[in-house]
Amino acid sequence: MEQFLPHWTQYDIRVETLCVSGKRALNHLLEALRTSWKYDYVWIQRKVFPTSVIRLLARRSRIIFDFDDAIYVKQVMLTGTEQPESRLKLGWLAGTLSRSALVFAGSTTLQTYAERYSQNVHLVPTALNAPGQQIPERQQNGTVTIGWIGVNSNLYFLNMIDKALSELQTKQPGVRFSLMSGKLPQEVETNWELSPWSSEEEEQWLDQIDIGIMPLSDDEWCRGKCAFKLIQYMAYGKPVVAANVGTNKAAITEGVNGFLVNSEREWIKSLDRLVSDKALRQRMGVESRRIHMETYERAQVQAQIAALIHEDHRTASLPNAAR
Repeated sequence: MEQFLPHWTQYDIRVETLCVSGKRALNHLLEALRTSWKYDYVWIQRKVFPTSVIRLLARRSRIIFDFDDAIYVKQVMLTGTEQPESRLKLGWLAGTLSRSALVFAGSTTLQTYAERYSQNVHLVPTALNAPGQQIPERQQNGTVTIGWIGVNSNLYFLNMIDKALSELQTKQPGVRFSLMSGKLPQEVETNWELSPWSSEEEEQWLDQIDIGIMPLSDDEWCRGKCAFKLIQYMAYGKPVVAANVGTNKAAITEGVNGFLVNSEREWIKSLDRLVSDKALRQRMGVESRRIHMETYERAQVQAQIAALIHEDHRTASLPNAAR
């Protein structure tokens, strides 16, 4: 949402924001309830509220609900097993979806789930502003940098493919593994170099890697993910290798901008091929950038959202239209 804010006026849409979290969450929620009648839409991003709150908001305004994670299940990397969310939260989510004028789902998995409760669901991919021009591959004395970016809780996925990465590192001494996160993964054989995350350093880090990776487990939480890591790498013209799970399948065209993998052997084979072939990295990087600009670039996605809002507003304004 934040990256869209400076641009809404270009689409004849005025947006005001309110953060309903932290110590002042209750005060801000009450303010939202008190003032919601002044707005055509109340746009809720990912957060679910009690059904009574949603019912009141829906009487005063039209609701847009936007989510990009499988918030109906618990994160398997935290629980160790696949578990649904609590009945209470699932009920709140169902109530929100059923009362929303528009639902924006970031993946087909989320879209399918939302369609159980709403006929107004639209697939809206995650967006990211790309740098102004495609970044050429760096010249660095034969070193090829494989990168991963993510929060600490997702380091779990690097442990899953550690054996494959360690074997590649032994086979290809010129490979460097770079990690942008809050800490290094624990109990791994792969030699990772840590770049502590910061918004200021993120762009430079994405510019400097040569290949981006996104391992995942095949579970409901991961199938709902929206491939944001891949979108980041692709915006910077990088070839990508990722688990053959969820939205990764949509972001990667096999053999065009990267490889989808299903096993440890495939991780090694795909990365080894890219490390060994500079021309292939360059061709796939160009395709990554092209796919990003056509599908995930901020302006493309924001124009799609704006068109959906304007069409819904036009339809709702017709005589006898349901609130």
